[in-house]
Amino acid sequence: MKVNSKSNKTKGMAVLSVSEHEILCLIKEGYTSPQIAEIRKCSSRTIEKHRSNIIKKLNIPSTQNSLLLWVYKHY
Repeated sequence: MKVNSKSNKTKGMAVLSVSEHEILCLIKEGYTSPQIAEIRKCSSRTIEKHRSNIIKKLNIPSTQNSLLLWVYKHY
């Protein structure tokens, strides 16, 4: 069965890409977006876009530190 990756959902939970999972792990370890960008050899803007996509997929409020709080609670 082929599933559209842009709208993947499993039991009500958004399915994140491999990159998004890796970024969540690095966020949980305390890395900032510029540090994650350096580790992943990409721009800070790319990391910020991934963070934005994660927030949208997980339906997290886009307030300051909301993603970090979510990571510590659920990931």
